[in-house]
Amino acid sequence: MAHANEPLAAIEGEMPKDLKTLLTEVLGKVESSPRSLAQARRRVMKAKESATSVMRSQGYYGADIDARVIEPPVSADLSKRRAHRPVLVISPGPQFKVSSIDIIFEGDAPDISQDALDRLTLKPGDIALAAVVVADELQTVNYLNAHGFPDASAEKRAVIVDHETKTMSVAYKINAGQKTRFGEIKQTGTAYIVKSWPRMVAPFKPGDEFDIREINALASRVIGTGVFDGATAILSEDATPNDDGTVTRDVILNVEQGAINTINGEIGFSTTDGTGVDVSYERRNFIGYAQTLTLSSSLKTNQIRFGVDYNIPFAWRADRELDLNAEVAREDTEALSGERIGANGLMTQKTSKKFRVSAGFGLEASRFRESGEDVTSYLIDGIGRAVYDSRNSLFDPELGYLLEAELMPTYNFGDEAGYFTTATLDGSTYRRISDKFVVAGRMKIGSIIGSDFDSIALNRRFFAGGGGSVRGFEYQTISPVDGDGELIGGRSISEVGAELRYKGDSPIGFAAFVDAGSVTEKEFPDFSDIRAGAGIGVRYYTSFAPLRVDIATPINKRPGDSAIQLYISIGQSF
Repeated sequence: MAHANEPLAAIEGEMPKDLKTLLTEVLGKVESSPRSLAQARRRVMKAKESATSVMRSQGYYGADIDARVIEPPVSADLSKRRAHRPVLVISPGPQFKVSSIDIIFEGDAPDISQDALDRLTLKPGDIALAAVVVADELQTVNYLNAHGFPDASAEKRAVIVDHETKTMSVAYKINAGQKTRFGEIKQTGTAYIVKSWPRMVAPFKPGDEFDIREINALASRVIGTGVFDGATAILSEDATPNDDGTVTRDVILNVEQGAINTINGEIGFSTTDGTGVDVSYERRNFIGYAQTLTLSSSLKTNQIRFGVDYNIPFAWRADRELDLNAEVAREDTEALSGERIGANGLMTQKTSKKFRVSAGFGLEASRFRESGEDVTSYLIDGIGRAVYDSRNSLFDPELGYLLEAELMPTYNFGDEAGYFTTATLDGSTYRRISDKFVVAGRMKIGSIIGSDFDSIALNRRFFAGGGGSVRGFEYQTISPVDGDGELIGGRSISEVGAELRYKGDSPIGFAAFVDAGSVTEKEFPDFSDIRAGAGIGVRYYTSFAPLRVDIATPINKRPGDSAIQLYISIGQSF
């Protein structure tokens, strides 16, 4: 009788539980029992071969593995006959240990040979795990590659297993090659790059000791600008001898340009956040510094906007970035009705792959209608920002954190002159809880301190509600109101949100979410008048980013609030 998902061979014998589990996983399952004695024998011999490799990988070099086929009892009733049963009876014996370990260099030993030996994971007396033996050999080559030896390679290692002493000796045979220093960077490929730019981007200087991590970082930094199709960095074959016995080899940096000009468009629909189109034009690397010029525009039911952004990914140093932008916009929402024009510059210092700090300034002129009158503001801003980002994806994160803190001191020279400072803290976290489910959470807290309320320009006050805020409520409608019931914004804000995301084997996914938020006229959040909304969503996962459709409803609905809000956009809500 056939049974689905049977083991390739049964495992018997006294052994540690974790070893038996490992053997079971490696041997795997078969769809049915053996149909003949010959098939049972083939299976048990295949299982023995795999089990032998497993036992050696765990240091059991003297294990006794007896491959057997248990024949079923004879029965006159053919329907009751059982299949032949492949069985491995295993006696592991003791785990072998390392008796000695050494590195033998072909030719002259490099000046870091002792350092390479000291870095080996295996030491005399350790369990002789085969995987660690292989890993140590690879680590030795990698260590040499990172300390001046680009051509280091491993020859066939000498491993001697002594069954009498239950030990194993290991000798790695390494060809280190010639110690090398970096030369000049020679650029090839279709991209036009200013001659001095690769040297500024490179993490090394001519004359530095070769490090494979640094030559790889050069290519990664070029690709990381987002303006090139591809980049590779390798050493030239030509070598120039140096007086200290090393050689110098130039770096060949090949960069392929790809499209210089691109146009992008996006159509969005929302019952509250505005419906319309976003169009942008990008021109990349047009003067050879990997910079990007972006012209963007939005034509929506609640906003008309035109903007220009100029980004220099490496601003005079490899760890600095400069952003210059300006925009003019007409706003027409429940809370804002008016125009603004502004410009700002921001210099970002990247202290690590995950953390960066920014500083800059901004100028803005605006005129918004407030309590039946047009109020003009002329603002000058200081900008300070810190961001920690460990997310694994920008548009569809499944793990990591995003924390962003911003401090913006502002002086208003307009109709309602005064000084105020805006402080905000945003955070989101993502965690995969199974193969198909991701839990995401977000929070925001903010405060405006300083002079009286009227000196804070209307568009600089806090509002909540909408697709990127508290879903279920109309855009910017969670806000204090004046005596006439008009939305006037607040001096403090607090928001939280949680989302459970499901994505199976198909490109269609689903989400369930709940959001809550509060905006008050007080300088610091007091969590009063909290508004909450909940809903469900559908995601269509493309190779670029998920297309998102969310339907939400307010939990504590106010008079005049709609029962349903609909949001259609690209990317997750947070």
